Amino acid sequence: MRIIKHFNPHFPDKEIYKCTIRNCTSYGTLEEVTAWRDDQMANEAEYKKLEDLSVKAAGEFYKTSTYKGD
Repeated sequence: MRIIKHFNPHFPDKEIYKCTIRNCTSYGTLEEVTAWRDDQMANEAEYKKLEDLSVKAAGEFYKTSTYKGD
């Protein structure tokens, strides 16, 4: 949940920052990444609920999938 400075060799003159929370990473300016992190922290319960619903939906999909492979 910490914000770190990220070096992009394609844009060496840009100051890019990144932050990763629960397998989601945000890149951008320090202000953008800070706002994203603050939103993630303030609404943590809601994002956790959405993540749990997504996992549950994927599980239900695979229960009914008839895909046998290539």
